[in-house]
Amino acid sequence: MMRNRALPLIAVLMLGLAAPAWSTFVPPRNLDPANASIQMNKNFQQDAWLVYTYDIDHTGTVINAKIQSSNGVPAVEQAVLAQVNAMRFEPASRNGKPVKVSADPVIYTWILDKPRIMSAAFAEKYRAAWNLYSEENYDAAFDIAVELKNYPGRNALEEVKFQILAASLFSRWKDEAAELQHLSRVREFQNLAISNNFKNTYMPTDQYLQVLNRVVTLQLNAGMLADAGRTLDQMQSLGRGTDTVNDAAQRYSKSIASLQNVADITVRGELLPLFRDGPGSLKIGLSRQRFSISDVRGRIGGVFLVCGSAEMPLRHPAQEPWSIPAGWNNCEIDITGRAGTSLVLHQLN
Repeated sequence: MMRNRALPLIAVLMLGLAAPAWSTFVPPRNLDPANASIQMNKNFQQDAWLVYTYDIDHTGTVINAKIQSSNGVPAVEQAVLAQVNAMRFEPASRNGKPVKVSADPVIYTWILDKPRIMSAAFAEKYRAAWNLYSEENYDAAFDIAVELKNYPGRNALEEVKFQILAASLFSRWKDEAAELQHLSRVREFQNLAISNNFKNTYMPTDQYLQVLNRVVTLQLNAGMLADAGRTLDQMQSLGRGTDTVNDAAQRYSKSIASLQNVADITVRGELLPLFRDGPGSLKIGLSRQRFSISDVRGRIGGVFLVCGSAEMPLRHPAQEPWSIPAGWNNCEIDITGRAGTSLVLHQLN
């Protein structure tokens, strides 16, 4: 099973349409759409996930293709790079002249539906970390967690186990943003298995509901009402009527009621990179029609409103709050720029 996801190249280029210098920019066009996504076959029997980048030169040739981060499966990395380098494009142009452009980072995931087993070496380190955790020696447990994060060739179960360990450590350190980040990675893998009807997931449903219950708490604490609502919807689909789901639903309803008359619901966020030294991004669900951002510390490159399959660039900086167009639903704000950039999202009555 595979998944190929990119931050849309056209979306970044659309941001420039408001600027006169970009008024005649035409993005590159893939000359062979059938080969636009990476293909693997049953010969690849190791779980793999990676982020790659590439440029398209003035002739439409892919150059500078590079794996920026991965779980360290060389066979998959080589296969991905070979296919990326074989792609051909009609080059981008500006004012009628071909130009070189850079594609946005692409996330590629290859996960197999097979029994979830940790390797003996990984499992030994993992148990040692939890032993230190139980002794409240969190710094030492974190040192092992870093080793697990960089463990070459780790499989999908091992990735999930590491993320749960990291989330637990950040919970002890009261860093809810980091805890949520790690639990979101757990959700990504479990949801991928669920959506593909895998027989082999990473945890039983009752345990996953506990993870989602914690996610709802963190999202509500951060003012992320729309995201919490979506998480609760998933909980309802997995375990409607259970104590865990009922508990989450009650807390969500109380939060909605308490914030109903609040004029400005704020969410603090930070643009996180997909790979070391790479650009950052942040997505937050919107629970109100009017919204804005302030207190930017760093650099924002682009702001987009994404509602289902529809999206539009938003001018930034803006003197007035943005508004969701009539008829657009299930919206989120998608912000890109320098990794580490912090900001405050305002959702306004």
